[in-house]
Amino acid sequence: MAITQQEIEGNAIILKNVEVQYSSGPIVLRDVTIDVKAGEILGLVGSSGAGKSTAMRVMTGQLKPTKGYAFTSQFNAATNAADISIRIGYVPQLEYLSLYDEFDAIQNAEFFGRNFGINNKTIRERSKEILGILGFPEELMKQPIKLLSGGEKKRASIAIGLINIPDVLFLDEPTTGLDPHLRIQVLNYLLKINQKFGTTLVIVSHDLEVADYCTKVAIIEDGRLVGFGRPNELISSLPSGGMTLSVTFQGLNWSDVTRIEKLESIIYVLHGGRNKIKLFVADVNQIQIVYRSLREIRLEPQSIVIDRCTFLDYFRLKDELLKIEKHHQESTPNLK
Repeated sequence: MAITQQEIEGNAIILKNVEVQYSSGPIVLRDVTIDVKAGEILGLVGSSGAGKSTAMRVMTGQLKPTKGYAFTSQFNAATNAADISIRIGYVPQLEYLSLYDEFDAIQNAEFFGRNFGINNKTIRERSKEILGILGFPEELMKQPIKLLSGGEKKRASIAIGLINIPDVLFLDEPTTGLDPHLRIQVLNYLLKINQKFGTTLVIVSHDLEVADYCTKVAIIEDGRLVGFGRPNELISSLPSGGMTLSVTFQGLNWSDVTRIEKLESIIYVLHGGRNKIKLFVADVNQIQIVYRSLREIRLEPQSIVIDRCTFLDYFRLKDELLKIEKHHQESTPNLK
């Protein structure tokens, strides 16, 4: 299906029916369609090897799609990679790829900023502003990179990615290797950057916390887009509008869960912790029906609470549905 000028002009990034295949090898992206408006934050999430980085390489013009269309900042990523490169920023997963240990953060910014033809005075002013937003005190800006902590190096790398005031900032696994509190801290700083400059962000990650900071999330598994949209809308697409029954037992084993899965009133079951499961049903208000069904198979719940699903619940459930679909396809005989 052709792409229209209106679609191109209406989005900071658009992939439409994108397929990527390496020479005669396997298809690594299959029929992926994603749209991101200016100022939005997109989370590209999925397991390792799912195709997230491949999708980002298409967006940045590093990789031409075999089929379909890809536009970033209204430039065709397949034919205008050079135009795109000066309008985007990139933060690699490994900081040493974008930082010089002997330089301080501002000196690093000066080194990379010159590649965009920016004069040193402008770079220093701009980098100080950005580093300030990222929580860098003045004295830390003058410290050699080799003396900074992992979280501080990550923020310095983000500042360099922003030095050209890009239309879109791409971040490859920006929270990997950081402690939990530092992961949240980095995501909060990214949200501040987005709000301050209106920069469109694309965050490639397998840390699902990013979903709480994203305008849209694209879930890629086995090269396929298995979920795309606003996090709350994705959650609401689950049974009972994204509500679940959180059930706690005195003791619970695998055979108990298997019996629960076979109950007519239960659509899906997810483990929620020790002796705790989450039940997906058509209507969470029918607690008494679920309670009676559990007692009929000689299981006595300690408590049943109506709860809102999290994005992690959605991700886990989509993953299970994908496995079921894949198993069905593999077990269905080819009738051709």
